[in-house]
Amino acid sequence: MVPGLSGRTLAGIARLERRPSWPGPLFEAWRRWRALAYKPGPWVMYAEDDCCACCDPFAGADVREVLEAACLALPRRAARELRAVLAPLDARFLARTLPDPFTPPGDPWWTGRLDSA
Repeated sequence: MVPGLSGRTLAGIARLERRPSWPGPLFEAWRRWRALAYKPGPWVMYAEDDCCACCDPFAGADVREVLEAACLALPRRAARELRAVLAPLDARFLARTLPDPFTPPGDPWWTGRLDSA
């Protein structure tokens, strides 16, 4: 369960996660995004992807991308609730990273950040 979400939104998330094509559990994506935003130190450092899809549902996937997909797939009210829960984490991530000037235009904002201090 993602803290701060209503029962209606959690039910909508449960429906999303039952889809066969859904990329992974939303709570796990939220937990990893929160862990990255609050990682100790002055800057966010990305963890290396050292796992495979058989034991890690997010191997090779960006957890923020999963969260954004949920925001786009949920009904408007539920998406607004989820975005409100994500806003402080996004703000912290932005505050602890630097923009990458070489990111192609049109890429999601979270990919256009430098991954080291």
